[in-house]
Amino acid sequence: MNTKTIVYFKHGLGNLIMMTPALQALAASDPSKKVDVCLSSHWQDPRRPSFDEFFSLCPFVQDVVNYPEQQFTKKYNLWFYTEHTESSDAYQIFKAKNNIHCQKPDWKSCAVHEVFWYIDMVNLHRGTKAVPGQFVPTAAGPELNSKGVKIGICNGTYSEKMKHAKKWPYFNELVSVLKSYYDCTIIKVGYQDELSDVTGADIDYVGKLTFCETAKVISQLDLFITTDTGLMHAGDALDVPMVVLFGGSLISKNGAISRNAINITQGLDCQPCQRTSYFYNCPHYDCMIKLSVGEVMKHVTGRLKCRN
Repeated sequence: MNTKTIVYFKHGLGNLIMMTPALQALAASDPSKKVDVCLSSHWQDPRRPSFDEFFSLCPFVQDVVNYPEQQFTKKYNLWFYTEHTESSDAYQIFKAKNNIHCQKPDWKSCAVHEVFWYIDMVNLHRGTKAVPGQFVPTAAGPELNSKGVKIGICNGTYSEKMKHAKKWPYFNELVSVLKSYYDCTIIKVGYQDELSDVTGADIDYVGKLTFCETAKVISQLDLFITTDTGLMHAGDALDVPMVVLFGGSLISKNGAISRNAINITQGLDCQPCQRTSYFYNCPHYDCMIKLSVGEVMKHVTGRLKCRN
């Protein structure tokens, strides 16, 4: 039976994970119980292999259409898109076929989490009230066989222009304090050379694993300490105890929503500055610089209890 629903997507990995409840809701009302996903074949930045891996392991995604390299050969009765995405020629086709205008909100003023905004967009099409959980596929390995408390750290920013607004400068000091308090194994995860300045970790997976392999590692952690990045959303979907460090990002839109996670911020008057020019051009980034190791450690014990 042909899939009757196709979803256009071109955004970040964290946005994809936050969209998975909506994708599952769409799939649940589809005759095939799956959806097709349309990606732009021109989208070939370093994230693209992670998306291909994600969709290949996703039980509610049937096929990926790479437009315009591949054409739409099935007959779809629902072409789902939202304006919270990056435009391409495929986007214009979806916009023409979609009879409900899913306009991007003013995230700062509406204070709606992206997970629930996507679900609201599905409700415009299908009227479903179900809110499935977030989903991230995990690869078969690697397995963590280390002793003691397994603590993962991630200082992800992906984009160079976001690094000051999201990067926390004290992970090296944090590792030393964690080792003085706990019998623990510290595992570094992330992209390319993130956390290259942290020397005290026991296992370094940064830049060495695929996205879904990294998700497998995260699923085995007793605690994940991370900034606002795609792997944070993976941990959120996996319900791993987390301490999430926020700088200029909107917690209302991007924050972890698992009951085992806590989002912490310095609480400056200028926070959050996302969706303003200061997010990329702040003269001081005190939101991250003044968030101390001591403040992070105050939340570590409570989150570790969530794993027991």
